[in-house]
Amino acid sequence: MQKPILMIGIILFGLFIHQVAKKEKWGIFHNDKLISYPCRAALVKIDKHIPGNWKTECEGNNLAVIIKEETPADAQNIQLVMYRQLANHMTYLAKVSQIDLLEKVMFVRFQLKHKLITVNAVTEGQYIVKLATLEDPELIRSHFKSTVQVQEVRK
Repeated sequence: MQKPILMIGIILFGLFIHQVAKKEKWGIFHNDKLISYPCRAALVKIDKHIPGNWKTECEGNNLAVIIKEETPADAQNIQLVMYRQLANHMTYLAKVSQIDLLEKVMFVRFQLKHKLITVNAVTEGQYIVKLATLEDPELIRSHFKSTVQVQEVRK
């Protein structure tokens, strides 16, 4: 080698670029699939049991569930029907998922879409897990009031 300093400089520059690219999440140096999140592990079992009108995805360590509701539009109180469906869907998710993994999911976001109204709800994974064991409607109602934040958007 006639110029060893040049080779050492090129190697050090390459290592520097590699470290910056990993930190800033650039291109081929960052593979998000290799980072472990409890949300991804929980989705493995959830995706086997969800109905066709559900769409689930992970946003970091947060679980997003988007549901296209097919309730009749001529229902007397569509808001009541959508809130009841939200409670049923949250309970169903708690029963079909693996409890120890769902507890570690930070937030679970539900979005129920209907042609008249959209209901957005956010809660923590640890609170969803408790729904798997609750049977009394009054306990379920009080649990929802204290742990679930709901927003509705009318169209």
